[in-house]
Amino acid sequence: MDKKRLIKNLEAEDIKGFEEFIEGQSSDTNFLPRGVAGSSKKNETSFEHFTFLSNDSIRLTKLKQLLSEKLPFSAKFDQSDKIIKEQRTELELIKTKLFEACDSKDSPYRKSLHEIFDSFFEPPKS
Repeated sequence: MDKKRLIKNLEAEDIKGFEEFIEGQSSDTNFLPRGVAGSSKKNETSFEHFTFLSNDSIRLTKLKQLLSEKLPFSAKFDQSDKIIKEQRTELELIKTKLFEACDSKDSPYRKSLHEIFDSFFEPPKS
């Protein structure tokens, strides 16, 4: 294979990395090495890739069906304002519970803050 004939239209800077890659390959190898006649590694790998691609194809098909069914429905009956309002209410409730838990006298949070302030703002012991 004459690499100069294949890449004669490209500039030298564009093909420098490609030439290094080609020169690094031995003359009897292919870009995608083939397995030896008794080797099952290539077959296992091929089936792993095929299984992955099949599963991913099924997943994407289901996702496409879900979106094609649900998007028109959600556009027609928009519930985003109601959901946002419910989430804000829930967030306020969680903040209130958290503050009450941290504000109690024997809470670990308050004890830690007490230790930090005492270590930085107490007068030095002589």
